Amino acid sequence: MNTNGKINVMNKIIVILFLFYILSACQSTAVNSSDDLNLETQYSEHDQTNKLADINTQLGAGYIANGRYDRALVKLNKAIEHDSNYALAHNYLGVLYGRIERPREAEKEFKKSIQLSPNDTSLLNNYAVFLCDDKQFERAQTLFKKVLNNPLYIKRAQAYQSAGWCALENNKLELAEKLYKKSVAMDANMPASLIGLAKLYYKQSNYEYAWSYFERYSRTSVLDADALWLGINLLRKISYPDKNILSTYELKLKSKYPDSDEAKNLYQGKQEY
Repeated sequence: MNTNGKINVMNKIIVILFLFYILSACQSTAVNSSDDLNLETQYSEHDQTNKLADINTQLGAGYIANGRYDRALVKLNKAIEHDSNYALAHNYLGVLYGRIERPREAEKEFKKSIQLSPNDTSLLNNYAVFLCDDKQFERAQTLFKKVLNNPLYIKRAQAYQSAGWCALENNKLELAEKLYKKSVAMDANMPASLIGLAKLYYKQSNYEYAWSYFERYSRTSVLDADALWLGINLLRKISYPDKNILSTYELKLKSKYPDSDEAKNLYQGKQEY
């Protein structure tokens, strides 16, 4: 897989990891202008500043999840106007700035959120994901350790998944394997952990083991170009490949993602993921 392909895949994974935490803060990500007006009017009538900060933060989180970053920025800034010390609003501003490639502003907002609420595990986790994406691996792992040391954190399976992804990005395969397996042990259907283990074992040339995790992933997730290319290469290497599945993956890659780097690799007869 070439450099552009790796960047695109990394961005997709980062979105998945962030969404685990964004969605936990917002019960519904389907937000629109009428929802905004109704909610804000409801709380404005009671002059509840803290409620306005909270609802604008939830709306902002919903807009991030929907990829509407301009609206998210408006809502999160409005939340901070209502309460400049609302840690969650600053944290999601950090998430947003990270998504729109403004890393220094993102780090400023994350630091502010942690300063305001230093023991909030979800805020620490979001910051750790950002730091890993920013290639600050050691700082990210330090924060992940704090997150995972909280036995009461209800999203520990997702946190192990995030930490595993970070370790794999830093080429710490033994640590990544340990973290991913913890994630899957807690929740058997953690998609980023399953595909992460498949990629990890592919790197180690343990193709049969990689295929077992890839199969589990394929039963729970839609295969994008990157996943199809990984599956194709695994089927080329395992001892008893299903030729029908191989043909199906090749056809899907060509038909659904004809302009992808992975499809070009297939057309050019390349043999490695």
